[in-house]
Amino acid sequence: MDLITFTEEIELIAGAGDADDALELMRRLLGSNQTVLAIAVRRGVMGGKLDAEALLASGRKAVEEATQEHERGRRQLRAATRDLIRHGGDNIITRAAGELALFI
Repeated sequence: MDLITFTEEIELIAGAGDADDALELMRRLLGSNQTVLAIAVRRGVMGGKLDAEALLASGRKAVEEATQEHERGRRQLRAATRDLIRHGGDNIITRAAGELALFI
């Protein structure tokens, strides 16, 4: 599940859902190996009851952390591509890296 869909789902559940809806979302996330997001959803259910505020807060935090991780990965890829272009000589791989650099 992408982050936009995740955000929409937790907002819907927090607004009009119940604990069962949140737990079902958690199960779907676990089924797709998105454990961090599943844990964020589980934090919104306490004692069998939905805590909408906690669900929204943990969902926002999970999205923020995922966004930061994505940005770190992008910066690392950019640095590795730059190093390859600078030190890799002139070959098909460095030319491809140069093309890739335009999109990073």
